Amino acid sequence: MFKDEADFERIVGRLNIDDQPNPAHRDKLRRQVLNAFHEASKGSAGRTSETQAGNRTILIRALLKFAVAAAILIAATLGVYQLKRPDKTVIVAKEEKINPSEAVHIGTPELAPIELDLPRPMFVGTPQDTRVKNLEKPLGRPRPPFMAPLGTRNVAEGKPVSSSDEEPIIGELEMITDGDKEAADGSYVELGPSTQHITIDLEAVHDIYAVVVWHYHKESRVYFDVIIQVADDADFTANVKTIFNNDIDNSAGLGTGKDKHYTETNEGKLIDAKGLRGRYVRLYSSGNTSNELNHYIEVAVYGKPVADANGLVALDIKLPKAMYLRHRSADFWKLIPNLEQLPPQPRRPFLVPRGTKNVALGKPVASTDKEPLIGDLEMITDGDKEATDRSFVELNQGLQSITIDLQAEHQIYAVVVWHRHDVPCAYLDIVVQIAAGMESPTCLNTLFNNDHDNSAGFGFGKDKNYIETYQGKLIDTKGIRGRHVRLYSSGNDRNAWNHYVEVEVYGKEAG
Repeated sequence: MFKDEADFERIVGRLNIDDQPNPAHRDKLRRQVLNAFHEASKGSAGRTSETQAGNRTILIRALLKFAVAAAILIAATLGVYQLKRPDKTVIVAKEEKINPSEAVHIGTPELAPIELDLPRPMFVGTPQDTRVKNLEKPLGRPRPPFMAPLGTRNVAEGKPVSSSDEEPIIGELEMITDGDKEAADGSYVELGPSTQHITIDLEAVHDIYAVVVWHYHKESRVYFDVIIQVADDADFTANVKTIFNNDIDNSAGLGTGKDKHYTETNEGKLIDAKGLRGRYVRLYSSGNTSNELNHYIEVAVYGKPVADANGLVALDIKLPKAMYLRHRSADFWKLIPNLEQLPPQPRRPFLVPRGTKNVALGKPVASTDKEPLIGDLEMITDGDKEATDRSFVELNQGLQSITIDLQAEHQIYAVVVWHRHDVPCAYLDIVVQIAAGMESPTCLNTLFNNDHDNSAGFGFGKDKNYIETYQGKLIDTKGIRGRHVRLYSSGNDRNAWNHYVEVEVYGKEAG
């Protein structure tokens, strides 16, 4: 009847009616109908039956016209009322399908697609293997974006990985979280036959929204008994939840799975974890359609760290590769007094206020040794923590210091220092100080001191000596304010030189 909403409103305007239903309109219509009956009955006496029949036809037509007019009046009145009512309810002319990804949910966090960089496809298509029961059909198009709360990212990258097979046949376990998803010959890890599992420690409790796993995808394969679990502890005894299980005969002993088998592709398999909370992610498999071995190229876990009751979150420290596997003999370490035990692998989470970051990255560095024997001072804050030959700075013998200028006052929560960690050794007379200014000794605060004989002249230290590892030494600075961070050392138990690979200062700019 109407071309569009504007056409409808033009016709309604011609009716000259109010926006709200009016009782006067109903009374007027009633009077018009009664008057029509009255006029039609005048002069009816004396007419022939034929004339009366004609008049009845006219009367019926008149009544029909008034009925139509009444219907239009009522519909128009109700229509204007709906269009202009205070809550602005919209009239839907036809049903429209809404894309779920475009829907807005009141009271839920804002969502965005996760950033998922896919490797190159190594084979075309996803052929079906008729030997595999309960095999899902290929989607036939790229997987749609996966929506998660803003700020969700891959929290597994660079995190430690352990396995039921401690010595993989091919590759190293850390390759599973190194970010390389390509199906090249040197990019995958091969575990032994039968049921094997890997465990990723996120190093803090997270809300987990998705897990994406890439087994070997250079050729069309189906892996069996794929099971993925999330837990609060490394032994998987606390708060264990299974988010995927296609072990249809319970051969792994973790329950009969209802999920389908799937063909490996460059997209990986994305499992919706629905925001489950946990720290450890474990993945099982038991061979594949090509052989009995188990392979992993990459596992990505998309989530966000969980704040504790005080609004604190776990500090996210990107660790370098471990460069040595065996330590020197216990008898040798007895020569170093007051030596602390090696930290747990990995180090326990360190909580800081949300928004804390490495404020030393790229900041200028000064030193008592203005011309290092090896490297340049700016390498100490360049973000490279690897213990390779060209990644460290070597200062001269004896007591030396470096000073990092944060270029503004900060609330400082932690300092993490990496001396050379490609060999197990202990650096001596380590003193860490924070000051508001270079020449303000009254504002100087010593946060760490293991100089037990006061040879550096800053007092007798009570902190312990420690062995250098890839995890670095984390010093709790308890939110102290400062601009300059200074670190001393006086050689190590191997030689008299001083080395720095990287120093990170975690804080927030002071208001």
